[in-house]
This record gives sequence, C-alpha cells and structure tokens, in this order.
Amino acid sequence: MKFILALFVLAQIISFSFLLTGFFYEYNVSNTISAGIVAFLLFIFLLSTTVSSRIIYNSQTLLLMSLVSWCIAEAFYGYYEGILEIDPYPSVADFFYLAGSIFFLLFFILMNRSYKIELAFIASSIITFSLIVFYVIYIAVFIFDVYDYSGSIFDLVLLFAYPIIDVLIMIGAITYYFRGRSISLNKDYIHWIFVSLFAFFSLIADITFGYNNLVDDFSDEILSDLCFNIGYLLLGVAVLIRMYYLNAPKNY
Repeated sequence: MKFILALFVLAQIISFSFLLTGFFYEYNVSNTISAGIVAFLLFIFLLSTTVSSRIIYNSQTLLLMSLVSWCIAEAFYGYYEGILEIDPYPSVADFFYLAGSIFFLLFFILMNRSYKIELAFIASSIITFSLIVFYVIYIAVFIFDVYDYSGSIFDLVLLFAYPIIDVLIMIGAITYYFRGRSISLNKDYIHWIFVSLFAFFSLIADITFGYNNLVDDFSDEILSDLCFNIGYLLLGVAVLIRMYYLNAPKNY
C-alpha cells in the first residue's frame, strides 16, 4: 500500500509539474499521466479484490474500462494537438471520452445492486433533471449565445453532453454517499465524496472548455486542464481510500 501511495504521489507531482511549467503542454502529457495512474490504481484494486475468472463480472471492471478509455482519449488529444498540430476537437479522442463516460455511468447502475436505492434514486433523478434543464437554458440563452455558434451540430451536442454527464456522476456519487452512511459497517463510503468532487471539477473543466470553444478564445485553456488534473487526482484518492479500507483490520 505504501509503495502504491508513493507511486501515485510521484505521478501526480510529475503531472502537475508538466502542467504548471508548460513543458510539452501541447502534447497533453499532464492529463495523460493523471488518467493513467488512476487506471493503474483501479487495475491493482481489481486484481486484489477479484478472482481472475470473475473479473469480467465485477462492476469495477467498468470503472477500469472508463479510465483506460479516458487515458487513451487524453493521449489522442495530445497526438492531434502536439504531433499533427490540428484541432483535436472533435476527433477520435471524443469517441474515447464518451466511451469512458458511458462505462462510468454503467458502473453506477451496476453498483445499485449493492446499494439498492429506490426513493433516493428517484429523488436524485429529479434533481439531476432539474439541474440539466437549468443548465441548458441558462448557458444557451444567457452566456453562450448558441445561435452565433459556427460549429457543426455534433460539436454543439458534445459541448452540452460532457457537462450533463458530469452532473449525472456527481449526483449519483452524492446519493451513494448518503446511502453508504446508512448501510456500511466501516467508513469506505467516504470515497464517494471524492468521486463527487472529481465530477464537480470535471464539470468546471468541461464548461470552461466549452465556453472557450464557443467564443474561440483559448487564452485560459490551462484552467480547464488544471481542473481536469485536479479531478483525476481526487478520483485517485477515492480509489486509494477504497484500497485502504479493503486492507484495514476489521474491528467491527
């Protein structure tokens, strides 16, 4: 556990060093490292909790597939922008970003077999829908001036899809946190707080990126990358918390 923690800290230091110094910034190295180390943590966690013959049936496998997809997406983003020197949005990277998001949402659905949320799930769905409606109306009418957008319909759909997915993940994580408090014998449910914070920073990053794309101004692009990195960092902490409670002595 100490070795894994040290490796995670080292990877994050390297990642943020690339980001904050601007070294190879156009190659998206920082985001790729941050996503990759979380995928590695999930792989270790999966191996330590599941018999090899049953890995494919574990809901955590979907989470691993999500992070692997995002890591590939980040690498493609850097490939397009740094090597090919062309606009990476939209591109093959978005296919993997969306695939990762779908895997993440499927993970949430399968997790409900353990949490068995009924009324709480309905309430969170209502809240989510309300937030989505508010977000679409407010952003489209008051901030983004969508009617002046010159991109394709697909580009526009992506701009709204990513924040909506972030909201779904955030609400789902918050719901599981409160459900976990009532059914967990230890405090491993705390990791859902960090999952929700991951979604929150991803939401800020996606909205910032979307706004920059709509107004064609990327002068503060580092802000969205910083939020993405913080999000991956928090998701990694969530995985480490689960690993800690998995190995912690059972005194209850």
